[in-house]
Amino acid sequence: MAKNFLKQVLDKQPEGPIDTKALIAKIEEGYTIDRTTDFKTKKSFSPSTLVYGNGACPRYWFLAFSGADFEDNVDAYAAANMGSGVDGHARIQKAITAAGIMVEEEKRVIASDPPIFGFADAVIQWGEEQPVVEIKTMREESFAYRKHAKPPNYHLMQLIIYMKVLGRKLGVLLYENKNSHELHAITVEPEPEYIAWADYAFDWMRTVRKAWEDKTIPKKTYRANSKVCKTCPIQKACASAEKGDIKISPLEYLE
Repeated sequence: MAKNFLKQVLDKQPEGPIDTKALIAKIEEGYTIDRTTDFKTKKSFSPSTLVYGNGACPRYWFLAFSGADFEDNVDAYAAANMGSGVDGHARIQKAITAAGIMVEEEKRVIASDPPIFGFADAVIQWGEEQPVVEIKTMREESFAYRKHAKPPNYHLMQLIIYMKVLGRKLGVLLYENKNSHELHAITVEPEPEYIAWADYAFDWMRTVRKAWEDKTIPKKTYRANSKVCKTCPIQKACASAEKGDIKISPLEYLE
């Protein structure tokens, strides 16, 4: 009886002159109002996209290079989380600069064969070395786990690509706890397995780009109801495109 009464008290919203649920819903609209469907034509591979989800799909890149409607379907909280990450990056970059170790902020990462374009968060001066730094912000639970475990493969792969393109022998994954702003750093060196994966990934990108240049569309890589396809921004363009002429395996990730 007491439990049911407590539930009623907790569920009961205080009455007032403002409909607070409607207010929150209206504010949430502000996070997504500028996130629309736009026609885009990709010119190069983006390392951050390549190493996660639909980025491993050769058909995605063929259609992206050809031009397609990109649908931004993130919800308000995902958009807010991304905005928080951008703010966190800027704050940490400012601290690196103030500490006197910033060599270059938002370092351009550009290659022509295969075509790659992206931005590394920072290049810093540490002793005689100038490692490339990739910043990641996360919730307290994930941060606590990350302090005692290997970094996620997609974080490693993104940094490895930056290191290969920039010719760096040292990299740093810099993690921030969003709750406390505590930092944790992991040093990344070009181990044999990382070098082998990077060489493989570059060959894969060349194969995918060559298929696009030859106007040979790859066959579908995943089932339409797969998680990869459901979250792909060009899933509608893929569904309406040709079935495909050749089969190219998806990019294999580091284990």
